Amino acid sequence: MKKKIIIPVLCCTAAFLCISGFFWSQYRDLDSRYQSLEAKAGQLEKDNSGLNEKLEDSNAQLEEKEKYIAGQKDYITELSEQIQDFGQEDPDGESGQDDGSGEGYGTSQGYGYSSSSSSEDPYPNLYADKDSTPTQPGQKYAYLTFDDGPSSLTPKVLDLLDQYNAHATFFVVGKNNEEYAEYLSDIVERGHTLALHSYSHNYSQIYRSKDAFLEDYEKVYDWVYEQTGYSPCLYRFPGGSNNGSSYVVNSIIEEMGRRGFTHFDWNVSSGDGSNLTTSQNIIDNICTTIGNVENPVVLMHDGSGKNATLAALPTVLQKLSDAGYEFRSLDQHAEPVQYREAK
Repeated sequence: MKKKIIIPVLCCTAAFLCISGFFWSQYRDLDSRYQSLEAKAGQLEKDNSGLNEKLEDSNAQLEEKEKYIAGQKDYITELSEQIQDFGQEDPDGESGQDDGSGEGYGTSQGYGYSSSSSSEDPYPNLYADKDSTPTQPGQKYAYLTFDDGPSSLTPKVLDLLDQYNAHATFFVVGKNNEEYAEYLSDIVERGHTLALHSYSHNYSQIYRSKDAFLEDYEKVYDWVYEQTGYSPCLYRFPGGSNNGSSYVVNSIIEEMGRRGFTHFDWNVSSGDGSNLTTSQNIIDNICTTIGNVENPVVLMHDGSGKNATLAALPTVLQKLSDAGYEFRSLDQHAEPVQYREAK
């Protein structure tokens, strides 16, 4: 009787073991396949990431090439216009130069910078009114400059400068700063130099061509003149004059120089262009560098959000004052710090 019971039990056990072994074998096989597929998926993801990076690089290179081609087209157009103008003479055989009567092109606002014909100048009022104060031999000067304002910080900067009888230069931007236009007059009335930085501060727009720069520049020039009655003669390229293609920037420098404007870069940077910069970084950057530079032109910002610069300014003013520096505004007598000069 017991043998009859044991035999079925053994059979069932054997069958169970066989079935379990079969399923275990299938599980191991599926697990192995899953791991293999997972590894392939990881590799595909890595390959896809690499392809995306290459695609982004290709798009960036394509965009740069398109900008370059657009600039070349504008440059060729400008050259063609200049060649046509050069080949044209008036019926009397005159070259179109100013005859001394003060009515020729380039005498706009009485500044006396000459060109060929007022009717051909798309920016007839864009000429600098130069005014300057001579420097004293042997005196140490520091030229503090503030970019991207005016903003809500500007009057606080002006108050700090007043405390140290310090004069500075403000390179202003028009776009998005219109609500702070009243501070433009404050800058002038407190004896500082009001200079121009651009209207839009849009690199891809202003560095497209010489005419694109002039069109943008005229907007900020007119804005400042309408608000203050002051005609700035100094300007600073957004990002410095080493931005943009060399042939476009050189043509801008030449044309702006012909109109009486001088551009200034900088040789001491506060490093406050980054929002991660601390007040102590700014103090260290300026105070440890300025002594190694002749004619120090210091780059700072008084645009919105530059609270670290405002916090650092009292210490900078005190340390430089103790070191014997006199704080002056930039003008036509100051030796220009320029990364690119007119050819």
